[in-house]
Amino acid sequence: MKQAKKPKIVAIIGTTASGKSDLGIHLAQKFNGEVVSCDSRQVYKGLDLGSGKVTKEEQKLAMHHMLDVVSPEQKYSVADFQREAYKCIDDILSRGRLPILVGGTGLYVRAITDGYNFVDIKPNEKLRAELEKLPREELIKKVIKLGENEAEAQKLSPSHLVRRIEKLSENGVKTQNNPKYEVLKLGLTFPREELKQKIKQRIDKRIPLGMIEEVKGLLESGVSQEFLDNLGLEYRYISRYITGKISYSEFYEGLRKDTNAFAKRQMTWFKKDNPIWLNTSKNVAAEAEKLVQNFLS
Repeated sequence: MKQAKKPKIVAIIGTTASGKSDLGIHLAQKFNGEVVSCDSRQVYKGLDLGSGKVTKEEQKLAMHHMLDVVSPEQKYSVADFQREAYKCIDDILSRGRLPILVGGTGLYVRAITDGYNFVDIKPNEKLRAELEKLPREELIKKVIKLGENEAEAQKLSPSHLVRRIEKLSENGVKTQNNPKYEVLKLGLTFPREELKQKIKQRIDKRIPLGMIEEVKGLLESGVSQEFLDNLGLEYRYISRYITGKISYSEFYEGLRKDTNAFAKRQMTWFKKDNPIWLNTSKNVAAEAEKLVQNFLS
C-alpha cells in the first residue's frame, strides 16, 4: 500500500536581525500563505518591541499565528506550543493555504519540523532537592550537558531548569520523532561583522520607538523582575537599567554584546538543521521564491 504524502510546509530559520520576518511576509503574499511564529518570547502578550514581534501593520500584510498567546508569567512549555501550533498549521492547510514557520527559537521550530513526541515525567523529589541547592549557572551547565541548546537554557528560570533536568535525566522530554509534515527549511544569516552591525542598528532603532517604555510598563503592571530577567537580552538589561541595577551604558553595551553572543549560539543550533542557506549578498526574496516554487511543484 502506497504511503500517503505528508503535507508541505516551509520553515524560515536563522539568526536574530537577519530578516526572517520580512521574508516570511513576502513568501506568504506570493504563495497564498500564513505565518506561524516560532518564538518563545513572542507568545507573550505585551512583549512586542523587545521580542521583535511584527507590528499590527505588518500583520495586515499576512496572517500571523502564535503571537500574544498567553499573559506574562503564565507557564508555557514547548509542548504547549507544539500542540497549539499543530492546530494552526492543520487549519491553514485545510483552507488550501501554505503554512510558513518563522522564528529563532530552535527548540520550538524543531518541535514542529521534527515532530517531537512529548511524554510526561513525574517529579523526582530526591533529584529536585539536590538541584534546588545549586546556583543558576550550575543548572545551566547541567542541562546543556544533557542535550539542551545553550541559547534556550540561558532563557530558563532556576525552577524551569530543574524541571528540564528532571525530564532529560529520565529521557522524558521526547521519544522517537514523528514528523507530520514535509518541510522546506530556508536559513538566513549574514557574515559575522555585518550581522553585528545589523544587531546594533536594530537596537538603535527600537530604543526611540519605546522599547524601554515597554519594559517599564510591564513592571508597572505587576510583571516580576525575575520573569523579565529570565527572558534574557532586551528584557533582562532594560529591567535592570530601569530598577537602577546598571547604568545606561552598561545596559546598551551589555545588550549589544549578549545579542551578538546569542546569534552565534543560534548559528551553532541551526547548522544542525541543515537548511538551504540563502545568499544574503544577492536577492534573497527571489532565491527563496524559486526554492519554494520548486518545493511545492
